Amino acid sequence: MLKRWLEKAQEIADRHLPEEVRAEGKRIAERVLEHTPGRIRSAAEALFADEEGGATVPRAGAPAESAASVRREIDEDKTEPKVVVFGYPEDPTTQRVWDLLDSQRIANRRMNLHEQPTAARQIASLTGVMVPPYVYISGRYWGGEGEIVSLIAMGDLAAIVAGDLASISEDARRIGGLHEQFDDAMTAENIVARLRLGHIVAMEDLDCWCEPHPETGENRVIYEGTPRSMGEIDDIAGEIARLVDEGEIEARWLLEPEVSTF
Repeated sequence: MLKRWLEKAQEIADRHLPEEVRAEGKRIAERVLEHTPGRIRSAAEALFADEEGGATVPRAGAPAESAASVRREIDEDKTEPKVVVFGYPEDPTTQRVWDLLDSQRIANRRMNLHEQPTAARQIASLTGVMVPPYVYISGRYWGGEGEIVSLIAMGDLAAIVAGDLASISEDARRIGGLHEQFDDAMTAENIVARLRLGHIVAMEDLDCWCEPHPETGENRVIYEGTPRSMGEIDDIAGEIARLVDEGEIEARWLLEPEVSTF
């Protein structure tokens, strides 16, 4: 509905406003969108499409002429990127990582650690690396510039982003700290097995995982934000599997906690 209204408004503007007025309005919109969050930018690009269907909103930090073509190719379905880069926009290393990912046509979300100081401390603590950028792919930390350069050179980065970890090289597995392959199926049996291994079911609202009780040390299941006994794990896994199967929720596996910054 909103898009139809905007299209109608555009038609009226095209008929009645001088070209220089419309051009200036477009330039103002582009400058505003350069500073908007990624999700808003993606939604807005569809509304600022040119006559051939190409987005005319530039990505911040990239030339306007090339940004639209890159974004169309790497994020055509407007889904949330699997790759998240935490860094500082003015940092040359962070900028090089962004450029590397763009050169591989890999959609990526760029997180400014200046705006997330708590996240910066948490990531440094989790990874043991004090200097950004930090590249996460599907919730797993894969390193910084050197690691991304190596993964590209070995031809493994595309497979990692696609989730095809079974096909990557042993060197890539070492970079990602992968020591064992796991089934990503959201079946009750697999959910129970992986929760017991310490893996996390990431869902739309609240994640599910196992952890020891801080006082007794006994394992418990955290589900829907509430601690449950391990005796309930089969029922919990069955409920998650049913909800996924019925399309009520979306769920994916994480091997380590995601840093919540947004």
